[in-house]
Amino acid sequence: MNVSTPLSLLLACSLLGACSDKTVSAPAAPAPTPIQAPVAAAATPAEAPAAAKSDEMKTPEARARDSKLEAAMMQAIFGKNYRPDSADALADLPDPDSKNTKADKLSYVVSAVSHKLLPDGRAILVANAETANTEGTAESSHASPGLLNVFYLAPKGKPGDETWQVVTRLENIATLGSSGQLGEVHWVMLGAGKQGMAIRNGYTGQGYTITQLALFELGADKVTELDGGIDLHSDNEGACGPETQDCWLVDGNWHFAAARDGGAYDDLLVDFTGASRKIKPGVQVKEDQEPPRLITQINGRARYAFDGKKYKLVEGKNIVPGV
Repeated sequence: MNVSTPLSLLLACSLLGACSDKTVSAPAAPAPTPIQAPVAAAATPAEAPAAAKSDEMKTPEARARDSKLEAAMMQAIFGKNYRPDSADALADLPDPDSKNTKADKLSYVVSAVSHKLLPDGRAILVANAETANTEGTAESSHASPGLLNVFYLAPKGKPGDETWQVVTRLENIATLGSSGQLGEVHWVMLGAGKQGMAIRNGYTGQGYTITQLALFELGADKVTELDGGIDLHSDNEGACGPETQDCWLVDGNWHFAAARDGGAYDDLLVDFTGASRKIKPGVQVKEDQEPPRLITQINGRARYAFDGKKYKLVEGKNIVPGV
């Protein structure tokens, strides 16, 4: 189940560019340069809380507990192939590009990304896989996506033993992100009793950045893709020079709210803020001098609703510029 989105086109273009000029390497993903104008922050709507906190906001003690727990899960999943020193596993997994389920498996470096403890005592572990080289280390280019792996586990032994047994393996089921990493996992509830996850992922290349949100429902030992690429952010700040006619930065703050039609799946709302900067007409400036620009604030909201299979745009507009 590979995710096909506009992001995939950007990745392909980057790879072609890299092949045509081997002396130029893709730049690391820089933090977008702030727009040179005040951008009003979107107020968080009262109908739902903001998106879940990331791991970076956890305390060091909480991160340590998570790492210990995930190490135990990885040990249960990969056995002797788990490498405690590097906190990853060298494992043979299916080739996501092959339609032949009986095809030879390839070697990957697999790392835990996030986990969720379920009310029934089981757990879900999300892991990232990237291609391994002959030395057993990850070998990903800037444009290489990460591979999504999801494992369902059940507790083994006495309570508190922190030992696990694998119930279901879902290996290399989607491609997301860049630089061999699938992105940031957020655990969400898609509705009453409907466990889901939202993966924030993106790519930066040649000064252009795009970020998208992929939605998945985690059912009883299965994962269903509900949307592979809702645009959340884009900018060209890394490529905005004195001769660049249009520069922009647009960012979306997402959250779920009760479905307006009373459906079992909540709606997804994205509030957009940002600004564009366009060179003023008829202006002549010296070489390498930043020209005066017309600044236009950008604001908007998009609502996505579940149609029985996928999340679809039902109100407003996604105003994130394509890259």
